[in-house]
Amino acid sequence: MVVKFFASLIRWFNSQQQSRRFDQFSYFLLVSLFSILVAAPAKAARLESWRFNASQNQLEITTDEGVQPKAQLVSDPTRLVIDLPGIVLGRPVINESMSGTVRSVRIGQFDRNTTRIVMELAPGYTLEPSQIKFRGITDRRWLIKLPTPQLASTSTPPIVVAPKVPTAPSRSAESEIAAIESVELNGSSNQLMIQASKPIRYTSRWDRSLALYRIEISPAQLSNSVKGPQLGSGGPISRVKLRQENSQTVAVLIQPATGVELGQVNQPSQRLVTLELQRARSLQSATTAAPRAMNVFNPAVATTQLPRSPNGRMVVIIDPGHGGPDPGAIGINGLQEKGIVLDIGNQVAVSLQRQGIQALLTRADDRDLDLDPRVQMAEQSNAAVFVSIHANSISLSRPDVNGLETYYYDSGRGLAQTIHQNVLQLTGVGDRGVRKARFYVLRKTSMPSVLVEVGFVTGRDDASRLSNPAYRTQMADAIARGILQYLQQAAGL
Repeated sequence: MVVKFFASLIRWFNSQQQSRRFDQFSYFLLVSLFSILVAAPAKAARLESWRFNASQNQLEITTDEGVQPKAQLVSDPTRLVIDLPGIVLGRPVINESMSGTVRSVRIGQFDRNTTRIVMELAPGYTLEPSQIKFRGITDRRWLIKLPTPQLASTSTPPIVVAPKVPTAPSRSAESEIAAIESVELNGSSNQLMIQASKPIRYTSRWDRSLALYRIEISPAQLSNSVKGPQLGSGGPISRVKLRQENSQTVAVLIQPATGVELGQVNQPSQRLVTLELQRARSLQSATTAAPRAMNVFNPAVATTQLPRSPNGRMVVIIDPGHGGPDPGAIGINGLQEKGIVLDIGNQVAVSLQRQGIQALLTRADDRDLDLDPRVQMAEQSNAAVFVSIHANSISLSRPDVNGLETYYYDSGRGLAQTIHQNVLQLTGVGDRGVRKARFYVLRKTSMPSVLVEVGFVTGRDDASRLSNPAYRTQMADAIARGILQYLQQAAGL
């Protein structure tokens, strides 16, 4: 239709040009526009949403156009690979850690026209391929039902529907694999030391699904004689777990003791990896380090202790807004929302962990993350509460607008009020009220959920405060205190 319309229009313009009603430049513009529109590709189909229900072992995917999924089961470790031909992801790789027999879900752009979903099982587990069921609700919405993963039999190889990856390394590869000989605490230097027999590589990160710090060593295997460090009361580490993740990867999982912060991971030699351990800096020292001119801190906070968590290890989701290419609000002197809320969110999570709460971050670094994966993380982890952290903005011509705003939807009112009052009391920030709002992350989460706007990056007072690391620490402590108080009240303590 577009081609026929423009062809008729050009013929009409030709006749008009002959009567000199249109000059050559106008005609050239029309023909150029026609060429661009005809050559322009159709809009690519996209993956709109996905959700994995761990209790039902079911993956749901929705695309904005019809798709026919293709699947294969790959071993070592066992992974269900689902390709969506003709679908463009249109965002950075998604990597979500899970708890249970499905260890993680990764989504990325496999090639120019294919989005790939990889569901990795926990080590030692496999699936029966014939029992994987695909159900098309529509051609745009699919349910993939997995059978209950089972421990793989050692007597028979797993069934795969893709070229099998060798499960054992070759002799030459075996000769390069290091043995982890010792994992020890060095009290004099406040370090956890991981010693290997041969050169190794490492990666490190917080494992949100386990609420432990993970150091992965490769290529490596646990020595038969290796033991974890001796952990006494009052030490810097409360728990260490050593795991053989696969044939060439060892994981060291660490839970710091209350009041201890994990520092930098170093590799002093090719066979040694160390983790720095240090007692957390007190809020008193943080406030005294703040610039005198700011004068925004409440002196009473220095001696205030956080309330203890109720019995049982609850899950709390902390959601620092924006991230990656999305900076959020940009304020005075280029102050960016995404960095402020990430710092505050990380500190809230650490404070909650010290009080016995399993605090999971939707993002622990500067990455892009859509709204739906944030919600799904809360739903899949069966979180008790969901707290999204943002920073406000208005025109740079209104530096007089400052203050705290807290939003809720439905069941989140009590949580919002408790956090809001704690932040007001402990930081001295201006009060702009608690309000009901229909933000996506509040409407779509089933647990009490709030969104805290910690201040205005465009506000003269707030921007100055939020630029200060000590003030952000105080803000984080106030939010954590509000969460704990709410959980205590909800538990009737």
